[in-house]
Order: sequence, then C-alpha cells, then structure tokens
Amino acid sequence: MKTTIITIAILLISIAGFSQDKGQVTKYVTTFPNGEEAITIVDNSGSDVLNLSSAESFYKYEILAPNNHELIHGSSNEGKVCDIDKTKLSDGTYTLKVYTDDFVITSDITINKSLEESGIIGI
Repeated sequence: MKTTIITIAILLISIAGFSQDKGQVTKYVTTFPNGEEAITIVDNSGSDVLNLSSAESFYKYEILAPNNHELIHGSSNEGKVCDIDKTKLSDGTYTLKVYTDDFVITSDITINKSLEESGIIGI
C-alpha cells in the first residue's frame, strides 16, 4: 500500500513539473580574449528580467540603442550579478556595456517580446 501511494505521489509531482510553462531560456556568453567567460546574460522568456553575471565585480552597466548608441537604460551595481528590467526595452538588438575597475565588456543582446509571448525566441 505504501509503495502504491509513493508511486502515485511521484507520478503526480512529475506530471505537475512537466505541465508548467517555464518559457524558453536564451543564454548569451561573452568571453575574454583568452577564452574565459567574461559575462553571461540569461533571458528567460517567461520573466521580465535579464539575469547578468560577470567574472569580475562591476560598478555599472549601460544598454545602448542599436542605431545611434544612445543610452537607453543603465544602472549602478555592486558585485558580480544583477537583474535588468526587460520591460524598459522595446524589440531590437542592443549593445550592453559592463564596466569593471579594469575594463569594459561589450555584448549584443536581442529583445523580441512578440516572439517571447508565443514561446519562440529569435536570436
């Protein structure tokens, strides 16, 4: 009887886990010239934030417009991680700059909210 109850419980937990829509995850990785990871940006289509992590502590980041490199969004930071609010960005490809004490790390990121809502992400 215990085995049957445990089996049913595991089955229900498994079904609940698979039925949740977690969205699509896109990961951007920018490396140093030596091949080591400099920054990683994780974009979960089911979330309103981009998760930014860096190998080095950084004091600010900036998101620049693709056509004229005008500052669209930026923030100060302490440490190696932060969340970036995607709701402040329109669809498009942006330049992300992460400022450490020793250097500036640059990466391109693509925001496509219409495809995120449908479950498809184009990068």
